[in-house]
Amino acid sequence: MIGRIGCVILAGGESRRFGADQHKLLARLGERPLLQYAIDAATRSHAMSCTLVVGACAQRLLDVVDPRRCAVVRNASWREGIASSLRAGLANHLGDEACIFMVADQPLVQTADLDRLMAAHRADRETIVALQSGTIWGTPMLLPRRFFAALERLRGDAGAKRIAQKRGVRLRLISALSTDAFADVDTPADLDRLDQMEPRT
Repeated sequence: MIGRIGCVILAGGESRRFGADQHKLLARLGERPLLQYAIDAATRSHAMSCTLVVGACAQRLLDVVDPRRCAVVRNASWREGIASSLRAGLANHLGDEACIFMVADQPLVQTADLDRLMAAHRADRETIVALQSGTIWGTPMLLPRRFFAALERLRGDAGAKRIAQKRGVRLRLISALSTDAFADVDTPADLDRLDQMEPRT
């Protein structure tokens, strides 16, 4: 659909590095589970529709978060890698003009970051747009519909960045509002470090 931009939250992984007792997306950061930050950022954005993709520990995650206006997709193939969750979420947005893909463990990514990706897309509808902080860039990343077929061909742990890095692909980088936007959580120590960072929205 012309002008329609979707957003997919990728939350299908097993989080093995966090420890056997708890999935990292269930861990609380401040007053919310980690996953809730991504849901809130996406659903408060200007994206016309949002999809939450869960896989490992799906019901446990859904029992503790409020998906708000996200459609929920359960990815039975989550063991394949992130590409399977990406494809599962994209299936809800094949009619959209573009789609943002974001991972679920970066709580300092803000709603305004997502809205700025969409604004950049509207200025140039053929270019991939990705968030950047310093020398780091990646998801959240917006891909126009002409890249959807390439996304559907991804396998294993290949994500949207694989496509953006291909020779000849036009890419625009948008500076994140937080210098720590790419701070993510893999271990309990990462969560403790995030808890000491700037206030979150």
